[in-house]
Amino acid sequence: MASAPDPLTKAFNEAIKPYIDQIETLKNELEDANLELRQLEDERADMHAWIDKRGLRADIPPSIAQAMNTDPTAAQTLNYHLDRKMTVLNHDLHRLQDSLSTHLPTSTFATTLETLIPSIENLSSLPGGPPLAFELIIKLGGNLNSHGGDEGWNNEADVASRAAFYGRLDDCMVDVIRQRLSQSRGEDPPWMIIRDIKRLEKTGSFLKSKIGLQAYFPRSLDVMQYEVKRGESQLSRGP
Repeated sequence: MASAPDPLTKAFNEAIKPYIDQIETLKNELEDANLELRQLEDERADMHAWIDKRGLRADIPPSIAQAMNTDPTAAQTLNYHLDRKMTVLNHDLHRLQDSLSTHLPTSTFATTLETLIPSIENLSSLPGGPPLAFELIIKLGGNLNSHGGDEGWNNEADVASRAAFYGRLDDCMVDVIRQRLSQSRGEDPPWMIIRDIKRLEKTGSFLKSKIGLQAYFPRSLDVMQYEVKRGESQLSRGP
């Protein structure tokens, strides 16, 4: 038979009992909170999967986008969704135009396509996103070019709207290029800047003769050409 605790031990045990009970209560509450957290994480994962399955990544609120952007494949997924949305918008604009007897003003097309620019800017901020954003901006400009340019589509208002649209694209592209240069060491294969300079210059020359576009990514070309000259200067100085 165990001996009874001495009065000092008994008093100590009685004194700490409320705290032991409180600790047990807190442990139970923590287990419940962890269970609820796991359930919320599962629900978040299901919601993200639902968004991706329906191609809605480009339309989600910033608070949700911030959480989804932590995924390692966030840039590739967002790029896919933006490309798909761009195609849908372009198709809808063509279909709307075909249903009318007169052409829609270029500003209508430009305003609609410009809604994609904030999402492209978001894409460029993600790891691996700048090269994808670079191509999307060029494609976005091409979508506008597919609407008109002939048969009365080049009145003064259309020319001004097209120029303003490309100015907006150029601003966005400059930021994308700077983001890309800051991440370019991780590109595989490496970014061939000279190749893209020639591509932009060739397209700009064609658009100038075709639809009278006077400036095709001029600031972006300046940034890229400066980077090429800087690289050549470093090579000439040697190690």
